[in-house]
Amino acid sequence: MLKLHAVLLITAFGTVAIFLTGQFASDYLSLIKYAKINESDVIPMLGIRRQNTCVTFQRLNNAMIEIDVKGHNIQLKRNKQNATKHLNVFVVLHSHVDPGWLYTFEEYYSTTDHSVRKILNNVVNSLRKHPKLRFIWSEISFLERWWSEANTTYRKYFKSLTDNGQLEISGGHWVMNDEATPYFWEVIENIIIGHQYVQKILNITPTTSWSVDPFGHGLMMPYLLMLSGINQMVIGRINSNIKNVLKQHHQLHFRWAQKWDPQFRWAPFVNTLPNVYYTVSDACGTNEMICCQFDVSRTSRSYCLERAHIDNTQQIALYGERMANQYRSLQTFYNSETILIAAGDDFLYSHPDDLEIVYRIYTALFKYINRNYDRFNMKVQFGTVANYFNALNKNTKKSASVLNGDFFPYMDDEFSKAPFWIGFYNHRAYFKCFERIIQRELRLVDLLTVTIENNFNNDLEMARRNLALCIHHDAITGTSKCHVMDDYMLRLRSALQTILKEQERLLNISNNTFTTMLINDSVKTKGMYLRRRTLSFTDGIESYKIQIVNQKAFSTMELIKLNISSSFVTVTHDGKQLTIQLVPLLEQSNLFELIYNDGSMETNFDFYFNQIDDYGGAYTMVSGLSFQNISNKGRLPAIIIKGPIYSSISQQLSPQLAYSITIINSTDDIARSLQIDVFTNVTSMPGYTFFMNLNSTIKNDDHFYTDINGMYLIQRKYDKRMKLEANIYPMITETMIEDDKLRCTILGAQSTGVTAKLGVFMLMIDREMYNDDGKGLGYYEASKSYPSHLKYRIIFEPKWLSRNDYVDKEIVEEKNQ
Repeated sequence: MLKLHAVLLITAFGTVAIFLTGQFASDYLSLIKYAKINESDVIPMLGIRRQNTCVTFQRLNNAMIEIDVKGHNIQLKRNKQNATKHLNVFVVLHSHVDPGWLYTFEEYYSTTDHSVRKILNNVVNSLRKHPKLRFIWSEISFLERWWSEANTTYRKYFKSLTDNGQLEISGGHWVMNDEATPYFWEVIENIIIGHQYVQKILNITPTTSWSVDPFGHGLMMPYLLMLSGINQMVIGRINSNIKNVLKQHHQLHFRWAQKWDPQFRWAPFVNTLPNVYYTVSDACGTNEMICCQFDVSRTSRSYCLERAHIDNTQQIALYGERMANQYRSLQTFYNSETILIAAGDDFLYSHPDDLEIVYRIYTALFKYINRNYDRFNMKVQFGTVANYFNALNKNTKKSASVLNGDFFPYMDDEFSKAPFWIGFYNHRAYFKCFERIIQRELRLVDLLTVTIENNFNNDLEMARRNLALCIHHDAITGTSKCHVMDDYMLRLRSALQTILKEQERLLNISNNTFTTMLINDSVKTKGMYLRRRTLSFTDGIESYKIQIVNQKAFSTMELIKLNISSSFVTVTHDGKQLTIQLVPLLEQSNLFELIYNDGSMETNFDFYFNQIDDYGGAYTMVSGLSFQNISNKGRLPAIIIKGPIYSSISQQLSPQLAYSITIINSTDDIARSLQIDVFTNVTSMPGYTFFMNLNSTIKNDDHFYTDINGMYLIQRKYDKRMKLEANIYPMITETMIEDDKLRCTILGAQSTGVTAKLGVFMLMIDREMYNDDGKGLGYYEASKSYPSHLKYRIIFEPKWLSRNDYVDKEIVEEKNQ
């Protein structure tokens, strides 16, 4: 006699239909807090389908926009030259400290020649010794590490320096995050963790932002920074051609507006560094061979034929005049009587003499320039970012041009061998997948904590910090050395284990009830093939209770997949038996896959993969001449599954690539989509970037849309005059094309790069690079892209279906009930 086993589904948060853990981060929403209302207060919303409701905002009109940036193109309405004789100069000392790049976080902090521990000690000592000296710090992850081992005396010194304004915390995020690839929720976490920490130990809240090394700047940060109370920004890396146009028109100052904000409530004032880098050699003026002479620290890494000396009055006059001329050369770029000069470098000021030398030489040259005001019309001093913004004329800020758009893709030098920084959008795809999984699971913990009105567990603090560390601009981008990426992965695995334990504690789940179906001990592997837990009906176990949690603020319909050890199973929910579909797992003959859903659906599409020679590196892509299609060539048969819940087709195209397409059999509008799973293993194919293509009949011409870090969409345009890589934009959660009749949207569970033209999407899916593209990593240092499981969802929507159609459809459905 066959024995029947049972699985009981339990839903949380009330309005849930079903929830598939591990699905699409684009669907995350903030927790909505509901207040109790009387029946008389209920407003009827007859016939409105929430998932199809579109809220329209007033948009910026063309009259408001004075600088319009779209990809590699820029349009300006006017030239803002208004030269003034007087010049107020603030020299801002800083040290750019990556919490992981060529070395790991711990190696950078304590064991390298340029250790961060030494840098912070030197900053405190020199600032205490010289009251006129100023310094800024931005990476709170390193500050926390230093503070944890500093004695009471040094902590008091540090706090007194922030209190008197000599030392400014600018930005104050846990790390200086990348802006092209993280989901916005992760960046909010990064800001909160850093700001809460400096508030706790220093009782301050940052008022300025210093973000000078991310590989391009986007619209997410201006908005989030304004929400955090920061309305003044310093940025660095933007398209070099666009920067040159801004310089020619004297507009490296601007107000950066969101397209939907005509009142400019969320438009911070932005100062753009004049050249590519934030170093002494590159940022002090227009002549690098002169500027490098003022890179006088012992640990300076710049090459220069000579350095500034102040041994006699002749030397002071010579180098003082050179310094003044370089500072003056920048004034025209800003149309302002006040300018900021960045004076730092990567891990600079680690030698005890570094800041002492800088103070001695710069002070002598400052005095010479200031005493000869009739000649130079200039006042020079050490300053912080806050000093600089406070000194700017209020009219300068109010009259600054309004800029619309963002600065992707980033191009540093159009004449270099690898100018377009788009490789990191997809480089080391496995890491981008895993990082998003951790974010999803931590988000679930936060929702559960708030829902059950529990206090936040302090054990999660390290998990949050490790997640924040991994959206640094050399972490989530995949642009660190191999052993550093492995260290980041170890931190993410540790965070995941802590988070999963907290989930089980919050839900008070017993040993035979699981919260998370897609993650188990296989997180110890380096790749992203994470097998699901198996429900084993052995040792007398006849039933399981499975708790399904919906993180969204609305009802949803998803596939629920479980591995089970028996094909004789019933599933019940609220006392009702559900329709299920049993599918044998081909790689494990004694296991089956269980799927729950209901309904039916039909669709068509054209879908294929190809690859292209890529001569770039971790940061950049340099495409070859043509694409090579990837096809099965009849060697491996496709696997087709049909059932009451879903139908799918799976195929291994090559040793590097396999895919599965799933169609849910449902008439539910949310479920009307194609689910695409792509499995990559490109370690044996260096020098290629792999693409997934979707071909449609949509007549979008050259226009398409990508998301701003999961917040909203922005229109892009494929520029036929430029190479493929110049037309690839970051896609964090979503891309879309449309015409008058049809819209096609692709949602992604991980960030990547995308472009589109003539109805065809092209998504980067994985790459393996050995080359040195000249951006910081040598040969083979950018390799090791482990196997990945990439997830996408494709949605087709008819454009002609109006809101009234939905209302009429809803009324008909109600009448038929």
